[in-house]
Amino acid sequence: MSRNIDYYELFERNLGILTQKDQERIREARVMIVGIGGMGGAVAILLARTGFTNFYLVDPETYEPTNMNRQIGCFIDTLGKYKVEVIKNEILRINPEAQVVSDARKLSLPEIESIIKEWCPDVVVAEADDVAFSAKVMRIATSNGVYAVTGMPSGFTGYIMAFPPYSKYTPEGLFGLPENLSYEELYQLVEAPENKCGRRWYLYHGKWRVSWFKEWREGKKPIPQIAPAVWLVASLTATEIIKYVVGKWKLALAPYLWYFAIADNEIFVRKYAENRLFNKYALKAFSIKTLGIGRRWRARLGGWRAE
Repeated sequence: MSRNIDYYELFERNLGILTQKDQERIREARVMIVGIGGMGGAVAILLARTGFTNFYLVDPETYEPTNMNRQIGCFIDTLGKYKVEVIKNEILRINPEAQVVSDARKLSLPEIESIIKEWCPDVVVAEADDVAFSAKVMRIATSNGVYAVTGMPSGFTGYIMAFPPYSKYTPEGLFGLPENLSYEELYQLVEAPENKCGRRWYLYHGKWRVSWFKEWREGKKPIPQIAPAVWLVASLTATEIIKYVVGKWKLALAPYLWYFAIADNEIFVRKYAENRLFNKYALKAFSIKTLGIGRRWRARLGGWRAE
């Protein structure tokens, strides 16, 4: 039986933590989520259950069986349906007053920037499967005065990084990567098999199987993920958004980030300190435009073992 329910009746329990003014800020905030998969979908639902009402959801994909193990909107009866439409309907089931734009197009970076300028979100959540694309989305957001955040689960590990409006830090800069590359150049750099060799933390904190890591490095396997880890990262990503919107409590902003090694019982915030000296020379060695020593290093890493 349906009945009219007041907004504050739905979210009254929040008021044991938040003030009514805080809740109104949440109610009025505008959140754009680019990528409504495991992370983006879970963040959207968590925010909706906190009382956020204004969403712009972007994702061109439909649910498929391989999404079942972790994506919050994936059920037998939603297979083949657009993710943005499913999550929109779930948000409206939580709060019929919500205003949700579902955009199932594959948008370019200029198109996303145009939407940011026109729709004026308070928060942009970058959760595209394409890491380079998400990095560029966050830079577009912050350069337009918008708080940007992303969470990246990988096996039993993951991280969350957040950037305030007009941040002096960038996603590329935190990882010691060149900051002046085009999207295409950045994509080639981070997806090159030889550059994936450096992500050994996927093995010792993420608990990946070595055979899977090798095939992923060669582009034959996707990043393995498991629902508890994905939803944990999503929960803390949503928490950082809530903290930012209400203007309370300490934010974990770049160069600090949340880091997880949950199989080893570790969840903490730390200042990210990539080995920039190593990266400076490794990037030269691994450059798609460089041969010589790069070829020798690639051959050596091709036989790398971690068991």
